[in-house]
Amino acid sequence: MRINHRITGTHDDPFWQEIERIGLDYERGVPHKICPGISVLNVTEDQHEWPDVEAAIAASRSVRDTISNRFTSHELDSAEWLVMHALGHHGYPQPEDNFGYKEATYDVSDYCAFCGIGATQKAPFRLRAEPKAAHSQFLQLNWVFDQYFLRAEARDGIRSQGISGVEFLAPVIHKNGLPSQRVSQLVVKDTLGSALDPSGLQPVTCREHNEEWLAYGLARANGLKDQVFCGRVKYHFVHRGPLRFDGDAFIGAPDVVRSHEWFGSGASAFNLIVVKQKFRQLVVQSKWRGVYFEPLDLVKA
Repeated sequence: MRINHRITGTHDDPFWQEIERIGLDYERGVPHKICPGISVLNVTEDQHEWPDVEAAIAASRSVRDTISNRFTSHELDSAEWLVMHALGHHGYPQPEDNFGYKEATYDVSDYCAFCGIGATQKAPFRLRAEPKAAHSQFLQLNWVFDQYFLRAEARDGIRSQGISGVEFLAPVIHKNGLPSQRVSQLVVKDTLGSALDPSGLQPVTCREHNEEWLAYGLARANGLKDQVFCGRVKYHFVHRGPLRFDGDAFIGAPDVVRSHEWFGSGASAFNLIVVKQKFRQLVVQSKWRGVYFEPLDLVKA
């Protein structure tokens, strides 16, 4: 496993002069009339230049450093359970004005608008139009990071291989109210019990003056002055190395499950979609596109 840093900043930041002095190449941002160009550097911690880059990051007030994990093929192949992530996002759930899709799609009786925790799906998602990413078998909408939509090829393959814990639901095209003819939602039926080891993760508690403060600010901006903070906890997803889960929680679990714990920041919250190696191998061998995986570290509580 390697730890990658994706560093972004405006093209005129002195940080980039230091990167050129260090001798690293990077993607140079092109300035536009209405916004400065954004430059991008990817560097891993095992590169000999990393200590100098780390010092340059510390000296800069404006660059943003996002950490991600790069796992080896052996680490991925040997994992019993893995988290599934989308490689990209395609469109928005409808109606998108004022996030109206929430009440149209979810039961919001236990939903907290401050932190985003608690909504449960009650109706098919509504799409603006049929998805256009024809070469991706897995698609995901913006704003909804724990739902996947599958092309017929992937849906039928999952059915034929007897993958357990899922069923399929056709989303609706918003303009005409008709079911989609091109994609089906992958509905994950089961949720694990509490299993996450939160060591090393940034918690976000739904309360005033919480660990990030952003959720409160967004909720106020949306006019939710009379609502009460729910007190529930989620976690920022940024982490070093594999997430740690209690292995006993997976005993008897189907092939695809949803995490009990919530992740996200601000007013966004989502569960993780966790799959058995059997599911990942089906995706890899079928050469389906649109998702990637991270191994879990299963431990004894």
